[in-house]
Amino acid sequence: MAAEIHSRPQNSRPVLLNKIEGHSDGLNAAVLIPKEDGVITVSEDRTIRVWLKRDSGQYWPSIYHTVSSPCSCVSYHHDSRRIFIGQDNGAVVEFLISEDFNKMNHVKTYPAHQNRVSDLIFSLESQWVISTGHDKSISWMSTHSGSMLGRHSFGSWASCLQYDKDTQHAFVGDCSGQITLLKLDEQTCSVITTLKGHEGSVGALYWDPVQKWLFSGASDHSVIMWDVGGRQGRTLLLQGHHNDAENSALITEINYILTYIQIKTAPQWLDSDSCQKCGQPFFWNIKQMWDTKTLGLRQHHCRKCGKAICGKCSSKRSTYPIMGFEFQVRMCDDCYDTIKEEDRTPLATFHEGKHNVAHMDMDPSRGLMVTCGSDRVVKIWDMTQVVGSSVAAGFSPR
Repeated sequence: MAAEIHSRPQNSRPVLLNKIEGHSDGLNAAVLIPKEDGVITVSEDRTIRVWLKRDSGQYWPSIYHTVSSPCSCVSYHHDSRRIFIGQDNGAVVEFLISEDFNKMNHVKTYPAHQNRVSDLIFSLESQWVISTGHDKSISWMSTHSGSMLGRHSFGSWASCLQYDKDTQHAFVGDCSGQITLLKLDEQTCSVITTLKGHEGSVGALYWDPVQKWLFSGASDHSVIMWDVGGRQGRTLLLQGHHNDAENSALITEINYILTYIQIKTAPQWLDSDSCQKCGQPFFWNIKQMWDTKTLGLRQHHCRKCGKAICGKCSSKRSTYPIMGFEFQVRMCDDCYDTIKEEDRTPLATFHEGKHNVAHMDMDPSRGLMVTCGSDRVVKIWDMTQVVGSSVAAGFSPR
């Protein structure tokens, strides 16, 4: 997730350092190489490319490798220089990159899925490759033997993945809007719980193993922070997107990067058979409609108090950044009157990316961020003035 901790957003902006062009088809991922002036990209054009910065200041491919199927995702482990590529045909391919980043050797091919690999993670501790796919499954494979250890199926496409290496728990987001928490073992897994809060496809997850917070971004234009470690069911809802918040930038929407701070928990929506302000029945309350000889009304909810209300009692709209609502949302008339002008001061900063961001990666130690977009361009940004030295979830490489 984004974030420099300030009482109010600062005016500093990302600085574009460099652009990389040359792909003939859509870019699906770009990751920074730690401690190197380098970037790894994978593309629909079936290429894996390692770009190194030359003395001229420009990036040129030191490795250009073509595989059998379009590349959908990547996981790179720098200490061992192992790179895992998910493909459109369902396979995961492992390569070993040389120390000078000028050569890449094939190690193994894992038969992970029957359809496109949507996300994958390599765990050095367990020596597993964990992946999700459009065949509605998660699989985990041994990097020692190359064999499948286990598989679990879902009701919808498994779209994104995060993994806690200490506890061997996996978080899987799917196209139905749910997030499933599983405990993985050598050959079996158990479903711990299902997190429900999104109204659209979950496209991005980020796990903060220190705070034990899970962040999820979805096509309902929202980001939710799940306090998994607190075990009290606390969630924070962040709505600062006009478009889908469902790429691996997580809180980077299609055109902007947002930085959030100091968010209060949004209320749970209450259930009622009649408006909790005026008492008029909702359209399913047949008995009250019959008794009062009135037509039922449609139910709405105030975003500030969570009460079930009718349209007449919630005619006002307002921003409320302290609760994560950077754009105007429905408020009941009573709550609208309690909001002061200073309460509407934005707590998110928006920075134009100049291209449609499909994937991002960040190196917090250097304050660098790389983005790639549907324009087939890779951009490298200096983020030190935006995030400073205090980086929260979402700006951390896997």
